[in-house]
Amino acid sequence: MNYVRKIKEKKELSGISDSVVQDSLKKVLEKIKPKSKKDEKIVIKEVRAELRKLVGRFKSSSKLLKLAEKGEFDKIVQNHKSTNERVSFYPDLKKEIFQNNPKSILDIGCGLNPIVLAKTGAKYYAQDVDENNLKILKIFFEKNKIDYKLILSDIRTLPQLPEADICLILKVFDIVKMPHKDVKTFLSSIKCKKLIASFPIITLSGRPMDKPRRFWFEKILKDINITYEMLHSQNEIFYCSKND
Repeated sequence: MNYVRKIKEKKELSGISDSVVQDSLKKVLEKIKPKSKKDEKIVIKEVRAELRKLVGRFKSSSKLLKLAEKGEFDKIVQNHKSTNERVSFYPDLKKEIFQNNPKSILDIGCGLNPIVLAKTGAKYYAQDVDENNLKILKIFFEKNKIDYKLILSDIRTLPQLPEADICLILKVFDIVKMPHKDVKTFLSSIKCKKLIASFPIITLSGRPMDKPRRFWFEKILKDINITYEMLHSQNEIFYCSKND
């Protein structure tokens, strides 16, 4: 059976690269040794569940791609839940990002954030696991003449990423479910002057979280000698840190 092709038959997973699917498949096959058609279906189900966590609940669609081709990026923001729910806070976030006039930005698990955050004068490294997001961003960057590089990869494999003035990791760690030791290793490997990471403070059902602060993340920042301040929006907590 061609597991990768079968797994990607689901529309919401079709934009994930084969290599990312293969990585998840390998992990599942280490736990499940398929000996029947039923076992194969279980493998496919397990891998799809894992990949859905990676892509998250904010998926791009053919509708968004068509809007991008028309240059209707404001409508993309309105129709994309992840970007739309942050609209009121974007001015504060952009102020935090651009206060020292960075020349480069690395956006990890970027989704469609660059449509709101990118501007001329700062090279934008857009990393994501979903190729559909990157297709939309390619159109955006080229229409707006923004210097950019697209990076299709899975951060769970701890990929080597480019150096940049600012690194953004917005609502990523709760989705990818990386072990805390891997998060520490990953953050230690990033070569950026400033880090801005965020986490949701609202549950999927729309209720405030009982414990919105991520004390485990704060401990990691302390362990790797990164000082930080916290900002809050209606939906997120932001750790805005700067290497000493």
